[in-house]
Amino acid sequence: MENSPRIFNSQNEKLDVLVEGNEKSAVTIVMVHGFGTDKHETGDQFDYISHELADLYRIVRFDGSGFGKSEGKSEDFDYFKHAGDLKAVLDYVKQNYKGIIYIIAQSMGTFVTSLLNPQDIAKTVFMGIPNSNTEFIINCFVKRFGIKPGAVINFDGMSLVPRSFGAVQRIGPKYWKTLREFKPVQTVTEFSRHTKLLIIHPKQDEVVGNEFQEEYNSIPNVTIKWINGDHSFKKPKDRIVLIEKIKTFFT
Repeated sequence: MENSPRIFNSQNEKLDVLVEGNEKSAVTIVMVHGFGTDKHETGDQFDYISHELADLYRIVRFDGSGFGKSEGKSEDFDYFKHAGDLKAVLDYVKQNYKGIIYIIAQSMGTFVTSLLNPQDIAKTVFMGIPNSNTEFIINCFVKRFGIKPGAVINFDGMSLVPRSFGAVQRIGPKYWKTLREFKPVQTVTEFSRHTKLLIIHPKQDEVVGNEFQEEYNSIPNVTIKWINGDHSFKKPKDRIVLIEKIKTFFT
């Protein structure tokens, strides 16, 4: 099994990809990270999940273009671009591994996944899905990042977003435009018609909170679970419950 396959998006940018786990598994799990993070996710969340599932499944993780070690510029990022990255990874998985595909997506990665709307994913887990009201998401973003020293929020130009890990990420106007135009409930509903979907909401989510989450309850045939945890399930006891929910759903 190739641990770091060469995968390029439609802009010919090389994506940094990691393949690990059970190479003989009939199931490949593709993990989709959230805003401004990478294949490890905030607080090593994806590292933990991958480690816990590696005995049973092949795991594919990647950095979205412009983030982590992937090529590209963060200021060119928007949902459509990262959906294209996910498509490139899924195309590679289909061409190189037999069996079925699952997806685990975190936060903004849930929007990216549902926007792509791949129709051959057997099961999907969405964790920490953002609010269904995109204006509320933008307001929360500004309140969270806009007050940090060095932050610049410019909807029509270049935004500078200081992150807790020390980097200052540049976000271009395309991001805000695609977020404003995004229709979360409609898009997730469309995707749910092609996959068995579990949405896991953390009860103590400090990033998206609990506002504008009940709208997802209207989506037919979707399983929704509320469990203890912050946005990234950083506490060990919360991660144990998270893994139990994921394993049960995938079994």
